[in-house]
Amino acid sequence: MRLPIDTQTGESPDTDLTESNPPGAGLSLLLTVLEVAESLGVSRSTVYELLYARRFPSVKIGNSRRVRRSDLEAFVRDMADVS
Repeated sequence: MRLPIDTQTGESPDTDLTESNPPGAGLSLLLTVLEVAESLGVSRSTVYELLYARRFPSVKIGNSRRVRRSDLEAFVRDMADVS
C-alpha cells in the first residue's frame, strides 16, 4: 500500500490510516484448507482429517473446500473448553 505524501514537504501526512479500515476489514469469511492449516499450525492433511471426521463444518465451492472463519474460531474455542 502506498502512503500518501505531501508534494510540498515530501513527508507523509500525520493521519492514522487504520481509522479508515474498520476492524476485520480485509479478512475473508471463508478460509482455504491451507489457510486453516496455517492458522492451526498443522498440515493440510490434518485439516482434511478433521473435516472428514466432521470436527467442524465446511462448504464445497467447485472442487474446493472452504471453512467459515466463525466455524474455525468456534472449533478452537471448544478445544480450549475441553482441556
